[in-house]
Amino acid sequence: MYPNGFFGLDALRVLISPIAIFGIIFFILYLRNDYIKAGRAILLLLAMGVFAVLGAKLFSLHVRGWEVYQPLSSELRGGLRYPGALLAMILVGPLLKRWILPDLPLPRFLDVLAITVCFCFALIRFSCFMNGCCTGPECDAIYCLSFEPGSQVWYVQLQGGLLDHSSHPSNPVLPLHFLFMGASFGIGVFLMWYDTRRSFNGQIGLLFLFLHDGAKGILESFRVPYVAELQLTSFSISAAGLIALMLIAYYRRRNSV
Repeated sequence: MYPNGFFGLDALRVLISPIAIFGIIFFILYLRNDYIKAGRAILLLLAMGVFAVLGAKLFSLHVRGWEVYQPLSSELRGGLRYPGALLAMILVGPLLKRWILPDLPLPRFLDVLAITVCFCFALIRFSCFMNGCCTGPECDAIYCLSFEPGSQVWYVQLQGGLLDHSSHPSNPVLPLHFLFMGASFGIGVFLMWYDTRRSFNGQIGLLFLFLHDGAKGILESFRVPYVAELQLTSFSISAAGLIALMLIAYYRRRNSV
C-alpha cells in the first residue's frame, strides 16, 4: 500500500488515466457492430468523465456538510463519492449523447455504458486499497489487512484513540474495497452475458442500477466509519431501477395480450 502516493501523486491520479483509456476502448469495441464514430464516442466519454468527477466531488462535499478538507491539497487529491458520479452520468449523459453521438439509440448507449462502468469502477477500487480507504470493521481473520501510517483507515483509528502511537500501522480491518471490487466485476460479467439475452434495449442499464447499487447498498453496512447517506442513496437508486424494470415488464406484457 502507498498512502502517500506514487512520486507524490495520489493513487487515483495515477490510475485514472489508464482506467479511462480502458473504458473508452472497451466501450468502442463493444459497439463495433453498431458502426459508431470512434472520435465522437471518445469525446462523449471524456465529457461524461468530467461531469462524473464533478458530481462525485459535489456529492462528497454534500455528505461532509460542505466542509472542505484541509489543507486544500487533500481536497484536490481525493474526496470523491461514487453515487455523485453515477447521478451525474444519469442526468447529463443523455443530453451529451444527443449532442455528440445522436446516431446511437439512447437505451443501447445506456446498456453499454452500464457494463463499462462496472469494470471501470472495479478497477478504481484498487486505488481504495492503495489509499487504505473504504474499509470495514476491525478483525483478526487471515484476510484482514493492516494499512500504513497516512492511510485513511489509519487516520480514523488514530483520531479514535485506537492506536498506541502515530508511527504504528492501523489495526487489521476488513478490506471492504475488495468486496466492492468483486461486486462490480461480477455484475459486469453477468450483464455482458445477459446482454445477448435482453428483451429490450435499456434493460441492461436498469439491471445495472438494480443489481450494482443494491449490492453496494448492502456492502455499505460494513463501512467504517458508516455513512448512512451513501447507503440510502445506493438503495434508492437500486429501488428506482427495479421499479422501472417492473413497470416496463408490466406494460410489455399488457401490450402483447
